[in-house]
Amino acid sequence: MMSSTNTVELIESLHQLNQELLSFSEQLLKSTLPFWLPGETARNLKEASNLYTDIWYRDGQDGRTTISQHGIIGADPELIEATLRLNRAKSGFQELTTHYRVSQSAEILQELQRRSETIAALLHRHGASRIHLKQCYRQIPVFDTCPSRIGFSWYTSGRSIRKLTPKEAEEKLLTMDTSQPHIQLQLQAVGQLRPGDMLAQVQNQVPVMRANPVWKQKDHTLRKAQNTSLPIIIALNSDNPTLPAYNEPPLVPPEARSRLERSDLKIDPQPFLPSIRAHRYRG
Repeated sequence: MMSSTNTVELIESLHQLNQELLSFSEQLLKSTLPFWLPGETARNLKEASNLYTDIWYRDGQDGRTTISQHGIIGADPELIEATLRLNRAKSGFQELTTHYRVSQSAEILQELQRRSETIAALLHRHGASRIHLKQCYRQIPVFDTCPSRIGFSWYTSGRSIRKLTPKEAEEKLLTMDTSQPHIQLQLQAVGQLRPGDMLAQVQNQVPVMRANPVWKQKDHTLRKAQNTSLPIIIALNSDNPTLPAYNEPPLVPPEARSRLERSDLKIDPQPFLPSIRAHRYRG
């Protein structure tokens, strides 16, 4: 069990996070600098503030997803500093909750894989039972110098790939209803693999908005691509507070992949074990 000292430390960290959220929101709402948020209806800084400071589950929200929005917010030095303080508070809170997870027994670790119910129970006693840890943790993108332009685009081809041995694949299949014919067929298939064969467990990731800022220097051009789930806070020149050039991508991602499948892919696109999304590597 977590000691009372650690409990106090975690709650104080959450309190510090809330204080920095309030300070950031106050600085943001005082801003008179230009900003851009996508959408057909008029957007305002209050909506942006609600997005940044939303660390709570919404009714029916999947705990694996976060409320996302891209955009550009012009910032003065005070807002930049408030953003950096908030990001540090987010990191501090995440470190403590992560330490709490890893310090527990293996049994509790398994229970905490999807969402930390133990932490949730702890926070419930302090009035924060519906806190969304992923939205607490995510950093606010911030540029302390203004780029020349920012290109926004949907990235829809993301995949996570994990290697599986035949034994690991078999163990995953055995956790399913082995009386089903399709599971039996897959068990037979994995049984025909050699011990040295490896499989690739593939999970397609949800589309994300990617920002591609460009800084034009005297002697070179700097580019820095990054995913962005929140509007970017950008320091503007006080003498000429102008947003960088930007494009306006569609509000929803395209349904189909934008790239053609390569002919030299190392992973067979047809699943070998469909029930666990496992593919064979091509020879």
